[in-house]
Amino acid sequence: MQDRTQSHKEGSNRMPDKERPRSARMGRPSVAEAATLSERILEEAVRLFFDLGFRGTSMDMVAEAAGVTKRTLYARYRSKPLLFEAVVSTTIDIRLDALALLMPADGNIRSRLVSVCTLLLDWLLTDRSVGMYRVVSAESRQFPALARNIHSHGARRAAQLIGHALHEGVKNGEIEIDDIGFAADYLTAAVIQYPFQQAVLGLITVRLDDAMRRHIDQAVELFLNGARACPQ
Repeated sequence: MQDRTQSHKEGSNRMPDKERPRSARMGRPSVAEAATLSERILEEAVRLFFDLGFRGTSMDMVAEAAGVTKRTLYARYRSKPLLFEAVVSTTIDIRLDALALLMPADGNIRSRLVSVCTLLLDWLLTDRSVGMYRVVSAESRQFPALARNIHSHGARRAAQLIGHALHEGVKNGEIEIDDIGFAADYLTAAVIQYPFQQAVLGLITVRLDDAMRRHIDQAVELFLNGARACPQ
């Protein structure tokens, strides 16, 4: 009897599961944890979108691959198109931020422009970049705003890098350009976007080969023939 009473007392003192104190890990994640979680979601989404395409990838699949709940995923990205836009835009930003650190500080305007364009095409002419843009193109009819936002974001970031080189050339008196923004867009279209579109369509090999390097040299030289400062 005493044993039963003692057991009952010990049982009554035991805290029910639902009332146990929460771990210190419960609650809102820290800023660092939230950033890491977002990175993991985007990393898995990149892989799935690239491997399976936009239509073949579901939000459930992304949540499972990233190890998060659907509620957590939808709290960050309200729809699959918004997640896809974030994936592509973030990929562009990360890569171009890295390329910006490699921009040449020395040399004349021709060598700087050739270096910038070579770095850009070396990144774009890869299976991953071409594959992602093909996914964007395939969904452009159903999601025109999505395609427009991604295209303009990538083109604008690339033109900014070229525009910086042009600005330095104008400042150094090597070239004369009234509208650097227009000139950067023009050179981006001629040197970067044209071969990239050919690669997306499967018309050329997806790699930076000798023919593409000649294309860069010739296009930059043609551009500079109309922009070089006239001797006084």
